[in-house]
Amino acid sequence: MTPKGLVVRAARPEDAAEVRRLSIAFTPAAQEVPPEVFDSRFARFLADGSWCLPVAPARTRLLGYGLAQDFGPGLRADFTTGRVHDVFVDPDSRLAGTGRALMNFIFDWSRARPQPMILDWQASPSAIGFYEALGFTPDRVGDFPEFPGFTLDHWSGHGVRYISLNPATAGAMEGDH
Repeated sequence: MTPKGLVVRAARPEDAAEVRRLSIAFTPAAQEVPPEVFDSRFARFLADGSWCLPVAPARTRLLGYGLAQDFGPGLRADFTTGRVHDVFVDPDSRLAGTGRALMNFIFDWSRARPQPMILDWQASPSAIGFYEALGFTPDRVGDFPEFPGFTLDHWSGHGVRYISLNPATAGAMEGDH
């Protein structure tokens, strides 16, 4: 279920205060980052195409935001690696499709990069079910099995899952790389 009329878009400079509000709600320690430092980082991310910062706007506030980064290819690779740093939906707006829409925006961005991307992220224990509901399998091997990893691989096609707000297009995109 998706909120009627929900449109996820790239963040704009005027979204900084709302993204900061959400980031503090997500991680209270984020309030220790001075506003001017947050604003400087936010502006830098907006100006740098290797960052993806989608937002889900409502009438007077943001319902959620995401943050992903393309680290670029290594010296020996013909693919790039990326990381989802944040996906946060206001608790009052959860279970309505906002998180799915934010992830779709990030997945579309990762698919459109100049080189095929392997996109990784870790989930907090409370978010594991969300990613499983999107069709991903947690990888609990590693130093922090309680924070499992997830991968979207556009390079080899291994484990590729594409979630869609429109089920008719999901089948056509599954495994596309």
